[in-house]
Amino acid sequence: MSKPTNAKQFIGDLSGGVFANQLGAVISMVAEGVVKNNKKGQIKITLDISRIGDSTQVEIAHTLAYVEPTAKGKRTEDTTSKSPMHFNAGGDVTLFANHTSQLFEEHNQHEDA
Repeated sequence: MSKPTNAKQFIGDLSGGVFANQLGAVISMVAEGVVKNNKKGQIKITLDISRIGDSTQVEIAHTLAYVEPTAKGKRTEDTTSKSPMHFNAGGDVTLFANHTSQLFEEHNQHEDA
C-alpha cells in the first residue's frame, strides 16, 4: 500500500484553510438546529478528483452541502471550490510536492570560531 494522505492536513489545505473553517461553522450551525428543533440535520462532503494535464497534480473539487433544521422546515446550502494538489511518488496527496519539502525545513549551520 502506498503512503496514506494525512487527512487532517489535507482538509486544512483545501482552499487555503477556508474549507476547514466553513466545515467547523456548518457543524455548529446544523447541531444547533438539531438541538433547537429536535429534527435531523445533515452535512455532506464531496471530493471530485481530476488530473491536471499530463502532470502528477490533481484538482480537488470540494463541495460542502448541509441541511439545517428550522422551526418550520429546513435551510440548505452548498458551496464548491477547487484546489490543486500534488500526488506524490509515495502515494500521498499534499499541497506542496514532496520534492519541495526541503525548501521549508530549517537548517542549523555551525560556524567554526
